[in-house]
Amino acid sequence: MVHENTATMSMLDETTPDELTHDETIPLRDNQEPLMPSRSLSGFPEPSSYSGTGEEGYLYFHIDPKHTNYVNRILEGYEYVGVMTSLDKSGRCMVRCTPDTRSLASEILSRLPEVTLEI
Repeated sequence: MVHENTATMSMLDETTPDELTHDETIPLRDNQEPLMPSRSLSGFPEPSSYSGTGEEGYLYFHIDPKHTNYVNRILEGYEYVGVMTSLDKSGRCMVRCTPDTRSLASEILSRLPEVTLEI
């Protein structure tokens, strides 16, 4: 026996994202409420115009290579602060930050005794 929602699900599987409009809802099985497009993105302000290269947000520092994973995990714990990259085997590293998160990344790193910031 074919379930009554089988045809609905098959039609949705054949629908490409280009065919859906923002006003459409997608029905769920077992008479659940339909899915609605997310409205959460409208809560974010428009980004200001930016004319820099992005490198002005980079933060350079030095650590003992054995602490690389430790420092990287701490930075990952502060989501969206920046991305740490090792530059060489001697322990020179950088955090790719945005200009508005650079000060937070600097504060985090300056409180770690394993880190020597390059100014």
